[in-house]
Amino acid sequence: MSSYSSSIKSEMMAMRPKNDCCRVNTARAILACAPDLSFRNDEVEAYARAVCRGVDDGETRELADASHIRCAGCRPAILRGIFIASGSLSDPSAKEANLDISLRGGSRPDDVASALEPFGFKRRTRRGAVVFYLKSAEAIGGFFAAAGVNRVLYDISNAGLVSDVANFVNRRSNADISNLRRATDASERVCDAIRRLISDGKLGVLGDELCETAMLRINNPELSLSQLAAISPTHISKPALSARLRRIEKIAAESMKE
Repeated sequence: MSSYSSSIKSEMMAMRPKNDCCRVNTARAILACAPDLSFRNDEVEAYARAVCRGVDDGETRELADASHIRCAGCRPAILRGIFIASGSLSDPSAKEANLDISLRGGSRPDDVASALEPFGFKRRTRRGAVVFYLKSAEAIGGFFAAAGVNRVLYDISNAGLVSDVANFVNRRSNADISNLRRATDASERVCDAIRRLISDGKLGVLGDELCETAMLRINNPELSLSQLAAISPTHISKPALSARLRRIEKIAAESMKE
């Protein structure tokens, strides 16, 4: 494991779970990747054994089962557990970006695949191990953003890592830039509406479904709609999520008139 991977894992292991359900989901992910809790890295093994202590084996099944997703922190916790147990990331100063999730015998590749599916991982077999991998800096950044580890995004950006990302930025048309600005403005507008509802004590008028969406957005203002949908506890689609956010804005505007 590269020293860069080790530093990212150490940062992940230092992150405290938001709730106990997040800890359990981290444990489920680790057990899906390495059920024997045996690792070459002593720090990882000690962390894995501590996190998985008390988690019943029955709770480890069906990693992507939505019934285990209790809060907005659960999906990021699963992604961190997968990387801590089986991930390797090349240093962004290297010529090419590489993120590998390598699973040994006894692991549950299909469960892990379902958790990684939103990020476009490819799958292959290498020396008897199932490996999921990404080579695009943009896709790798999306994975770590969803896992709540923004340092990787900054490192990739600062290194100017992959030519396709640099060229993508350099060739951006005015229309594309406008789309990006509109998305940013929309996120800020919705967050402002949510904050008004909270300050006025009217968040309850949204109902459970919209309230969950509101908290998901305000806790992750930097994520795109696609990334936000990927970490949604209810597996909501991007169009449905967009529709919910518009409804929240409308309700907030109507509330201001009362």
